[in-house]
Amino acid sequence: MSKKPKRDDADDLQRLKLDFPEIHADLLAGRIPSLRKALVAAGLKDERTRLDKLKNSWNKASSGERQAFLAWLGTNGVDQVTDKDTGSETQPSRRTQPGIASGRYLLPETVTEIRAIMNRRRMRPNAIMAEMGFPADDMSLTRALAKGASLRLSVIAALEVWLRNNSDQ
Repeated sequence: MSKKPKRDDADDLQRLKLDFPEIHADLLAGRIPSLRKALVAAGLKDERTRLDKLKNSWNKASSGERQAFLAWLGTNGVDQVTDKDTGSETQPSRRTQPGIASGRYLLPETVTEIRAIMNRRRMRPNAIMAEMGFPADDMSLTRALAKGASLRLSVIAALEVWLRNNSDQ
């Protein structure tokens, strides 16, 4: 399978020049400050929302930065949220139990809990995958436990149910 060619700004500039010459002229004259804003004005790209920007930053953050942010969120933003428009305080909806993963990565306490269950039941990660309904030769859980690799969201959801069922035994 061949590698996907990398798209760069030259492709977008050429498209602007051919299809939207007035926006291209405004970009060159400096009336539009960036290529991204010119592409949004032309309708070639969507405007990024604050949520899109937060998700992008979260994906780029290291695990230490994520933990620090979650700690900050717990002390500054999760207990009470003030609506800027109305000024009223609202209680955000939160899960009663903390999640087992941060994005697609298992939390350290989750890894510890899985290892404890594995030791108690004398299991290997491939047996857990088979128990959850995934192929036994799927090595994703093994990599996640050993090296902190990411997991598919479907595996995380199944693992959450599996942990709930096996933590009481």
